[in-house]
Amino acid sequence: MQVDFLIVGQGLAGSLLAKALLRRGRKIHVVDDRWKSASSQVAAGLMTPLTGRRFTLTKDYPELFAAARSRLSELGVFRPTEVYRMFVDEDQRDKGLKRTACSGCQPFIARVTSARGELDATLTDEFGGALMNGAWVDLPKLLSEVRSELVAAGSLTEATFDPDDVTTSTEGVVWREVHADAIVYCDGYKSAQRGPFKYLPWQPAKGEALTLRASVEDRPFILNREGWALPLGQGVWRTGTNWQWDQLDEIPTEPQKEKLIRRFRGYFTQDVQVEVDSHIAGVRPCTSDNHPFMGTHPRQARTHLFGGLGPRGTVWAPLMADEMTDYLCEGKTLRKECDLARFPAA
Repeated sequence: MQVDFLIVGQGLAGSLLAKALLRRGRKIHVVDDRWKSASSQVAAGLMTPLTGRRFTLTKDYPELFAAARSRLSELGVFRPTEVYRMFVDEDQRDKGLKRTACSGCQPFIARVTSARGELDATLTDEFGGALMNGAWVDLPKLLSEVRSELVAAGSLTEATFDPDDVTTSTEGVVWREVHADAIVYCDGYKSAQRGPFKYLPWQPAKGEALTLRASVEDRPFILNREGWALPLGQGVWRTGTNWQWDQLDEIPTEPQKEKLIRRFRGYFTQDVQVEVDSHIAGVRPCTSDNHPFMGTHPRQARTHLFGGLGPRGTVWAPLMADEMTDYLCEGKTLRKECDLARFPAA
């Protein structure tokens, strides 16, 4: 089988890159282990404009959000919604109130509250919060539909990938029966553990999430405070997540399940009964500077990487997939803060 690109991984990065390359008329083949190591499986898919302890606007957010809205709406997985970020203390509340005077932040802030109950009397927002114009992405739907397209086209092999099985030469790349002009690693944190891009400063972090049924009414917004709770309708919620750097696997743990349940209940003033439907875990492909890794291996001209999207993957991925495609197909320059050449190999 002769293709232009062999893509390793069909998580968010691999799926959107595959779609972008197909739009350019390129022939691709994808190898994936049915998302066993995809952080996309555990991610909420949230797009939250102001983030972090300092409550700051993500760099380039307006551009990234506009591109994500356009591309993901075409795919039918973009869900615009409000996100209520409950402040954790007075300092964060003060920062939130100041953001209302920031011209760049104003389009993304619907309302800022300064005391409990101003927005919803049943929430434990002691210091108020910010109601933001955000979105969430239906990642399970996206991954499933892209996979179905690839299977129907004979463009996907379900297998565990080992970089040692790849033969690379000046003529191209060979993996099993696939002969490709180039290979693109989109396998998330696995590239931090083995393969040609292990040298990069990855900082992978494990997260866990629950789908549960709760005895509280749905809200017209996502709840966000040291975690998140996404209402899916009819009393069903998804909630997460935690950050763990010392146990990088996809195994859900009982202590984290109990922690997520306590946090979820802590969002509400009333007693909340919950029934857990599912509990999943995944590892985020975070990077040392919180920017994606995109580009070509310094010593292997046919070996590329599109990864490191981290916790803001749904915001970064759509536009970066298009820019990575421009780079692969036309040789266009990558933005410096994302080009993996910023970290030369030793």
